[in-house]
Amino acid sequence: TILRVPGGKIELGPVLCRDMFVSRPSIDTSLTLNYVDLAPLLSGIWPRSIKGLIEGKADPIHLEGDTISSLGEIKAKVFGGEIILSDLGATGIFTSTPVLDLNARCDNLNLAEMTTGTPFGKIEGVLAGHIKDLEIAHGQPQRFDLLLETVEKEAMSQKISLTAVDSIAQLGGGSSPFIGMAGTFAGLFKEFPYKKIGIRASLENDVFRVNGTIREQGKEYLVKRGSLSGVNVVNQNPDNRISFKDMVKRVKRVTSSKGGP
Repeated sequence: TILRVPGGKIELGPVLCRDMFVSRPSIDTSLTLNYVDLAPLLSGIWPRSIKGLIEGKADPIHLEGDTISSLGEIKAKVFGGEIILSDLGATGIFTSTPVLDLNARCDNLNLAEMTTGTPFGKIEGVLAGHIKDLEIAHGQPQRFDLLLETVEKEAMSQKISLTAVDSIAQLGGGSSPFIGMAGTFAGLFKEFPYKKIGIRASLENDVFRVNGTIREQGKEYLVKRGSLSGVNVVNQNPDNRISFKDMVKRVKRVTSSKGGP
């Protein structure tokens, strides 16, 4: 069965039904995406045109009771790299509170393409990472383990704007590094070189934590500057714990006044 969607088509494989007249019937099928254009799917949430394709196959897809699970991978080729979704599934799909779960990883994403024109601030470089055990209920995450790190690539610039440095510091729960004389000095520059950006975040039981992945001389860094110049963003409270609702408010404070995606 071919399902037409904006940007391409989705193929639904043969459907096999078992035990349809017992308390827990089961259904098996598969889903194949053939180079679906991402631009129509993202046009409502991204202000500029994004070139990208999504492809892959979930096979088998198994439905039993109110639980659905799948094997296989769905790949989105976007921002110069890939975002790969796997282990897609859901529980309680016939209840009022279904929970979607999946794993994802990203490779070789171009940060400049992702951040240009956003209120977060521009970052140049290459991003990789993963999100494991993501659970989404009522349209928002309720559990995940996230890791994002920049990867050095030959001939790829690694620079971060003053706005992005300030945004990362605020999301980490710290104050802006550009206070007092530091702010006056930083105001002379629009961007800074960096060596690495590394962030690990987790959410469980409504407790959100965010940490840096770079540790040197007893300090934990979210952003580590280059050897000769740049700016460090130190996680001033490595044991920070806040509710996810408060984290969403923190994100809105960083972005809401500036516009953009």
